[in-house]
Amino acid sequence: MSKFPENSEMRTSKKFSERIKDSMEENDCETNKQFAELVGVSYPIITKAVDFGIIPTTKTLIKIADKLDLSLAYLLGMTDEKDFIGALQPSNFSTRIQSLAKERNETLGGIASKMPFSRTYFYMWIKKDTLPLIEYAIAIAEYFKVSLDYLFGRSDYRK
Repeated sequence: MSKFPENSEMRTSKKFSERIKDSMEENDCETNKQFAELVGVSYPIITKAVDFGIIPTTKTLIKIADKLDLSLAYLLGMTDEKDFIGALQPSNFSTRIQSLAKERNETLGGIASKMPFSRTYFYMWIKKDTLPLIEYAIAIAEYFKVSLDYLFGRSDYRK
């Protein structure tokens, strides 16, 4: 098994770049710097997203989606559905992944054996309260048939 995600095309996305540009326009931001300040991320991150479609880290992507009140799937260009309903009481990835595993009566190791990554990643994400690469998160969300927003505790809606 490769240590790099199979669908590494998720590192860049023309659609992501377009969604960022659209969001800039909708929020009356004329420059990348204005938009970076609006969403609370660094100017270089927004410039790379706009110019090259480079998708930032999962944490930064969530921060942008939170500020814009958009779903991760919409921002990434996986859907054209713009409506987003946030969680009444947001959760986190660690809690959600453990809950989803328990619902299926599966261990994280068993789930990881069906994923494109090592099972030690699950334990690292939970123990260190970190987030997976978006490629891995997509694989996990597909496995559990839930949205990325549900997986990261941003929404109470599974799909």
